Amino acid sequence: MSQLFQWSALLSSARVGQKTIQESQPTDKTADRSEFESDYDRAVFSEPFRRLAKKTQVHPLAPNDHIHNRLIHSIEVGSVGRSLGKKVQHFLQQQHPDQAQIFDELALIVQVGCLIHDIGNPPFGHAGEYAIREWLATHEQLVFFDDEKKLRCDAQTRQDLLLFEGNAQGFRLAARRDNPKCGYMRLTYASLGSMIKYPWTSDDPRATDKKKFNVFDSEKELFNEMSTTMGLMRKDGTVARHPLSFLTEAADDICYRMLDMEDAVSMGIFPEKPIKELFLTIAGCPNDTWKAVAMARGEAINALIHESFKVFKNDYSNIMTGAREQDLKADFSQHYKECFKKINEHYIEIFSHRGKLGYEIGSYKIVGRIIKAFALSIQSLCEKDHYDELEYISSRCFDLAWGKEFTCDNFHQSYDWWLRQTFDYVSGLTDNYAIQISREIEGVLTP
Repeated sequence: MSQLFQWSALLSSARVGQKTIQESQPTDKTADRSEFESDYDRAVFSEPFRRLAKKTQVHPLAPNDHIHNRLIHSIEVGSVGRSLGKKVQHFLQQQHPDQAQIFDELALIVQVGCLIHDIGNPPFGHAGEYAIREWLATHEQLVFFDDEKKLRCDAQTRQDLLLFEGNAQGFRLAARRDNPKCGYMRLTYASLGSMIKYPWTSDDPRATDKKKFNVFDSEKELFNEMSTTMGLMRKDGTVARHPLSFLTEAADDICYRMLDMEDAVSMGIFPEKPIKELFLTIAGCPNDTWKAVAMARGEAINALIHESFKVFKNDYSNIMTGAREQDLKADFSQHYKECFKKINEHYIEIFSHRGKLGYEIGSYKIVGRIIKAFALSIQSLCEKDHYDELEYISSRCFDLAWGKEFTCDNFHQSYDWWLRQTFDYVSGLTDNYAIQISREIEGVLTP
């Protein structure tokens, strides 16, 4: 089968706003950093990345400091992604010896995609996403419509937010550059492509069906620009997955399945023995019961890296023509599928744990209270001519989130624009800070 994609385009180091790929190349051949090394540095030094340290992975506000948060999870996914990327890098250098040099940084690109894959997640993990969606669905009149029931914002903005998705918020942060206050990073096309698992917008039928999408309408134009540059745009207007996105997704799947189990043992949700036995089974050494849980987990991860690479290699032709959309684990051998089935059974117990459920119920009120306060504040702003005309509470909300100078500089932006900024702010909140802000809005003050 003829190849639709070309690696010279897929590994584009262009950034949003650059007219040609050549513009992104350093003029000094002895430059200290490549464009992809710059991506890595932009990610790890960014505020959205640092805030992941106080965001829930699975267990909210865990009492044990070694339980995974989103930051540690992202770093570990990056480690696994780099290892998997190395295997694919060597494979591609053998497949395309005349282009071998262009793959030198492939593993780094995958690592960057892994590091940023969760930067758009709101506080309280996936519970925060559900809280945003459900609160907006039950308060549409307050947020989206005026007293005459006319839509205050663009219809697509409403659609985006009703289906709010951390993946799309992450792409917004990683791709844009126009608002430094939000930590927008403007990464290269290749790194952005490696993070996009769901290459469609919220108005695509797949978004409603899967509750997953990677692109808000506000980033649709730049998404189409980068997809066209990398050769991922199909003739029918849909966009194919970037081949490296399968590696980022596999690294994420491997890490959360293994390490969420280990955390559950640490928190007393599961006994150690059956989890260690499961890890050893995945690793292919079920009789090595003398091994510690951490060692067994490490060997299980290594086995899954090998299995993911095998699927990528075996289905390379379909990946390179855009024919493949399913994740790599869909074609794991029966042995690994059975192990993952067992892990999924354990997840039912993890997600029904009383401590987790209690925080998730609370997250609905916390997130909703914050959205309501800011929605009313930006409605007030859009009705005023000057900052000094704002009500006391409204001005305090703006000062809290963006500061007076930023608010004054953007005072005459549309409600639509401010609504997007509000969800940049809300999704950027850490678990602890969301709780604090919610209490302050409610009037529950603590020293």
